[in-house]
Amino acid sequence: MPEGPEVRRYAGQLHAGLAGQRIFALTARTRAARAWLAEHDGAFDGRRVERVCSRGKNLIGYVEGGYYFYSHLMMWGRWQVVTDPEPVPVDRRERARITVPEAQAILLSAPVFEVGQGDPFERVEYLASLGPDVLPYPGDTFDGAEFLKRLLAPEQRERAIGAVLLDQRVAAGIGNYLRAEMLFACRLDPFRRVADLNEDDLQCLLRTIPEIAARAYATGGVTVPDDQRERMRGDARLVYRPESEWGNRHFVFRRTNLPCLVCGDTIRQLRQVTYQDDEGERERIIYFCPTCQGTSVPLKPIRVRRTPASMTAAESVAA
Repeated sequence: MPEGPEVRRYAGQLHAGLAGQRIFALTARTRAARAWLAEHDGAFDGRRVERVCSRGKNLIGYVEGGYYFYSHLMMWGRWQVVTDPEPVPVDRRERARITVPEAQAILLSAPVFEVGQGDPFERVEYLASLGPDVLPYPGDTFDGAEFLKRLLAPEQRERAIGAVLLDQRVAAGIGNYLRAEMLFACRLDPFRRVADLNEDDLQCLLRTIPEIAARAYATGGVTVPDDQRERMRGDARLVYRPESEWGNRHFVFRRTNLPCLVCGDTIRQLRQVTYQDDEGERERIIYFCPTCQGTSVPLKPIRVRRTPASMTAAESVAA
């Protein structure tokens, strides 16, 4: 699922391609947008796109006259901006298209696309409940006071911090890779109750959340510093596939059964209940280092093949 940094990149691409231009056509295949457009035929025609921005995992476009368009990419959605003057053929995955004189913005595979008039934060139900954005725009700052207020609310106290960080009502923009990396940076057990966090834990989260989100945005999703990435490139025991750049982007995320870059212990993964709805408990995989993060839950023994590489991996990391 695209997280805050990835959605911010899409918003920047759409803003660069659409802002200041008048809409030639806006089409949609999602049910809500199709119904609205059918009742307001031509409402967007000729109107200028004012700006496109993001809030957490949500993308919002503001159009003159008080109109807006909104998308949530969920698991597989993505935007693409095409500046070729030739019309782009309609793909079966297409969910919406915004055409201006110099570009076409096409939404693929996303189930959520809405349009309307008015304040989107009042009209789109999901937006109204969002917590502070972990990736504030230049000139703004992460609203730490509001984050702590929502994190420490009575209804959150018995929940695990690893679950709460995925709650967009607490902080907007954190998904699975960001929460794993943020918790590792603060050496926090993902299964620790919010009620058991101390002042040092809270202060670390206040610093680390916007820092890692900003780093991921600047680097295209990389959360480790350059020296650690070079280290993984140079040691095949620290990655699954040495030839793949995707394997050297994170400290713990998707590094299951590989050595921790800090202590040499084996990175683990477990399913963690993140919330419960009418259909039952919902789980996501959390990645962590048992030693660095002092994991409190029981872990099954690891079956490691006895090879020279596996026998010396921990020693190599510690060195």
